[in-house]
Amino acid sequence: MDKARTSSGPTVLMVEDHDDTACLVRFILERNGYTVRHAPDGWNAKRLTETTEPPDLVLLDISLPSLSGLEVLRAIRTTPEWQWIPVIILSADNREKTITEATTLGATEYLKKPFSQERLMKAVELFLPRPTDQQAPQLKQV
Repeated sequence: MDKARTSSGPTVLMVEDHDDTACLVRFILERNGYTVRHAPDGWNAKRLTETTEPPDLVLLDISLPSLSGLEVLRAIRTTPEWQWIPVIILSADNREKTITEATTLGATEYLKKPFSQERLMKAVELFLPRPTDQQAPQLKQV
C-alpha cells in the first residue's frame, strides 16, 4: 500500500528542473515540517502565479527550461497576490551579473549550488517560522 506524506506546515513552492535536486530539497523541507509544491520548469511556475493561491515562500532555480528563473521572478513580483512572497534563489549560476539582476528583481536571498542542508534551512527559517511539532509531517495511508 502506498503511503503519502502530508503536512499542514508553511507551504514552499520549489521551482527546480533537476530531479535529484528537487528530491533532496523536498526531503529536507518535508522532514522539517514544510509542505512542498513543485514546478519542474519556468512555464509551470509562471502559470501557478496566475492560477493558484501564493505559497509562503518560493525556492527558485535560475536555469530552467521554457522560462528562466529571472522571468519567473519578474512574474512573481508583478502579481499582486504574490509580490510580497519571499523568493530564495537556489542556483548554480554564480555570476555576479546574475546575482545582481536577481536581487534587483526582488530576490530575497541567493543560495549557490551546491548547498548544504544547514544553509538551506537557515535561509528558509529566515523567512518562515519552523513548524511546530503538531505541524510536522505525518504518514497517511492512501
